[in-house]
Amino acid sequence: MILKSVEDQLELTFTYLPTCFSRLAFLASVRDSYTGRYLHEGWAMQSSAEQVHEILRRKHKDVFNLVLNMPLVTVCGELKGYLESLANAQQRTMTLWLELESYRDMLPEGISRVSRAFFLSQIKMALKVLLTIPKWSLTQAQPASLHPLLVPPLPRHLKN
Repeated sequence: MILKSVEDQLELTFTYLPTCFSRLAFLASVRDSYTGRYLHEGWAMQSSAEQVHEILRRKHKDVFNLVLNMPLVTVCGELKGYLESLANAQQRTMTLWLELESYRDMLPEGISRVSRAFFLSQIKMALKVLLTIPKWSLTQAQPASLHPLLVPPLPRHLKN
């Protein structure tokens, strides 16, 4: 199959990266941390380096915003899934990430300080949750209506 564009190849790559967090990690990995330029050698042969940079830069911001808007419980689930896909020991990786804050490399250029601070706090909290509860398996938040009521509802005094 011959792909027509860098966007097509990126979408194909994303089929092998099923979560937003794994996609965010991929996009951060193709950015040079010294220059901020995105580079993918294979795609650069198909398009100009500037075009590849712009496509990856834009997609990095898009995926970052998706992760930024996830509830903490979803971030925990995605982070856990991503760490399980790595060959390294999860506990050691999480401890190292907390110490070195290497997840900062996942921040795209040009985001607000508020978004930056919120993302960093979410990742730090998710790492702490996963280190505290290593066998944690809840990957998605349940709607509040599915939880049993802890206190029975108050009786109505007025009828409509």
